[in-house]
Amino acid sequence: MRLGDIYVNKKDKSIIQIDSYATHMGEFTEKSIVIFRQMERHNAYEIGSVPSFNGYGSQEEIESEYELLIPQEKVKNYSDWNEIFDMVEAGSSCL
Repeated sequence: MRLGDIYVNKKDKSIIQIDSYATHMGEFTEKSIVIFRQMERHNAYEIGSVPSFNGYGSQEEIESEYELLIPQEKVKNYSDWNEIFDMVEAGSSCL
């Protein structure tokens, strides 16, 4: 799990992108909390996506509900978020 990875929910096909990692103050040896942003389609003609809210969880929690759709190094292969939303709606996957 890396910054920029895009995941799709296994049940409702919602999309998240890994945004950052966090730990409690001064506890850098503890497991990190993964911060993600939920992405929603804005419309097909404008910017394509809007981060609707941030969420967090452990890597294990996220991977139990979401599957990797596009690894961070392949995000550059997509022209915009509409292409990613269309791929999810069509039932395709990058992997």
